[in-house]
Amino acid sequence: MQTLRKMMQPYGGLPPAAFCLTKAEGMRDRETNSHEKRVSRMAEALCRELGVAAEVCGQVASAALLHDIGKFAIPLNVLRKTTPLTQEEIALLKTHSAKGYELLSSSGDAFLNMAAELAWAHHERYDGTGYPRKLKGDAIPLGARILTVCDVYDALRQDRPYRLGIPHSQAMDVILVGDGRTRPEHFAPDVLAALRSIANELKSIYDTAS
Repeated sequence: MQTLRKMMQPYGGLPPAAFCLTKAEGMRDRETNSHEKRVSRMAEALCRELGVAAEVCGQVASAALLHDIGKFAIPLNVLRKTTPLTQEEIALLKTHSAKGYELLSSSGDAFLNMAAELAWAHHERYDGTGYPRKLKGDAIPLGARILTVCDVYDALRQDRPYRLGIPHSQAMDVILVGDGRTRPEHFAPDVLAALRSIANELKSIYDTAS
């Protein structure tokens, strides 16, 4: 299986178009791009823990580098706002998953089509309360079920313009126990079990990449 470093090299694993997209995103919004790189590594680790085939692990990790690419369609003043978002701004931000699908699925490339599906579904929740389509259970692609929990973990730990991130142990409690907004029912049970098993590895990924 190719390493993440190899995947990030031009033509070394990511299709050229995907490499250019993630590079351009880094130029526009470094924080989102850094988040995607960490989520990619976490998703690869979770895939391995779940016993997913090495080739599929690599595909999910590569696709994770583009899961927030739809934020290209969100104004930077919304992404970087230092006060809580309004309801209208939250609704606008939530369009990024569908915008990512629209962007990635338009090329006809097989890898980008797969990445498009994961971008579209990474905010779906296992209990059907996510967005944009309210998919439930195994109707959510496996890669997206993995990305969802990695995305939440990294977002909880990451400093945002309007709030500070939280420590590893607290982030794990939010995911595994719940805090009112996030509940264990939002995530696939097998993915949660794998997350618990490799909690220290996820912490290391975040801490060494930050």
